[in-house]
Amino acid sequence: MMRRVAAGPGACGRACSMWWPGCASIPGGHSPMHNGSTTDYDALIIGGGPAGQAAAIELANLRLRCAVIDEQARPGGQILRQPPASFEASHWAEEASYRPLKQQLHQFETQSGIDWLGRRSVIGLQSDGTSHSVLISGANGLQQFTAPHVLIAAGCYDLPVAIPGWTLPGAMGAGAMQTLLKAQGILTGERIALAGTHPLMLLIAAQIHAAGGTVAEVAFDQPFTRFAKAMGRNLGTGLRHAGLLAEAGKAMLTLRRAGVPVRFGRKLQGIIGREQVAGAIFAAGATEEQIACDSIGLCYGFLPQSDLLRQAGLAVEWAAPAGGWAARHDDWMQSSTPGLWVAGETTGVAGAPIAREEGRIAGLGIARALERITPEDAAEQAKSSRTVLRKMAGFADLLAGLADPREALTRIQPPETLICRCENVSAAAIGDVLRETQDANAIKRITRCGMGACQGRSCEHALLRMIARETGQSVGQQPGFTARFPARPVSIGDLLEHDLQ
Repeated sequence: MMRRVAAGPGACGRACSMWWPGCASIPGGHSPMHNGSTTDYDALIIGGGPAGQAAAIELANLRLRCAVIDEQARPGGQILRQPPASFEASHWAEEASYRPLKQQLHQFETQSGIDWLGRRSVIGLQSDGTSHSVLISGANGLQQFTAPHVLIAAGCYDLPVAIPGWTLPGAMGAGAMQTLLKAQGILTGERIALAGTHPLMLLIAAQIHAAGGTVAEVAFDQPFTRFAKAMGRNLGTGLRHAGLLAEAGKAMLTLRRAGVPVRFGRKLQGIIGREQVAGAIFAAGATEEQIACDSIGLCYGFLPQSDLLRQAGLAVEWAAPAGGWAARHDDWMQSSTPGLWVAGETTGVAGAPIAREEGRIAGLGIARALERITPEDAAEQAKSSRTVLRKMAGFADLLAGLADPREALTRIQPPETLICRCENVSAAAIGDVLRETQDANAIKRITRCGMGACQGRSCEHALLRMIARETGQSVGQQPGFTARFPARPVSIGDLLEHDLQ
């Protein structure tokens, strides 16, 4: 059972939805609510996280008009998911690593010349070679905006891992668990477990403990020796980024003092329960152990949001080790299509500091293309960001190595395991079809795997791993589902009304 902690007056307890009416404006900015099309913007930015904010600030500083589109009511992205304005959140995002991001967020929220278009989903992106059209779905129906430049800074999402019981209420991605805690002060259960390969579990568990929650266990799939070997191979990188590692160490110490078990070599075999999560089964060597919990967060890594990239036909590449497709780009963050730019986790999951600097470079790149700044001045101003990127690249690689989920993802799950939770398609049903065809789109048509509300985000990668086992090819060689319009669910009524205008 979920319970709320530290909620302020007026809190309703529901997650923000893109279907709520209204629009949260930035002080000093404005938020147009009209339907139809506009070409007033120099640039449109998709995503209000660290990358999108940084780009918007650069553009606004050069007196270029931009709009930032995001599904959430308030800017911040997943890492700085803000509570509703009516909440009291005196201890929101207190960790030291959040401070630079909160400073940028404050600058973004008080910057003039930026239109904040919150509670809206981008469902389509088209290009005619000289301008780019973005179709947006929100509470007031569909809106279409056109601009000479569009930046996709759509972020990432939890890597879904299909195991027995993962569809039970109380089982979720660890990122979703953290979002509920940050944005609404909600603990997802009375006794919470975390399982996976990513060190972020330590920080989330410490945040749950600080909010008064009980953490049943933090279970790492990989043995501790893998952590030790990775750190040994990258000792210099670890020392250069001791501050970031210290935060994980602090979280570990907090959990140890609280008596929270942090265990390694614990392979999650299944989640058990009838109406909701009641426990989890772990294998450690030749033995199995069951622990009691009423909520479990899965944390095996994160995937780039690639829906719009693939829909627009941008060049992408497989993002090992966790997977997903990351956008290719040049030194100024321009994609394979002129006028379409990418930044942040859309180019590969590497953390907020890197996302912020990529966004800043993209903003300068757009201003450079619009001839608002000379190439020489743009290069000079981008130097500091490029230096940060070089310094942070090693740490991002170290973290990816520590969190590598490939061993866990290659395990064959029981036939009854649901691969597509939207359409209730089991591993057995897909296995039957795999003997006839290994084409992801054909399997989708036959089994309905990927046809649900998530549009394949929860099942595509599990299906690709099954195809890879069948064909003997690597998972990155599989083309996946064809990306189609709309990129997010939208009402048929809105589509019809838009077409009739």
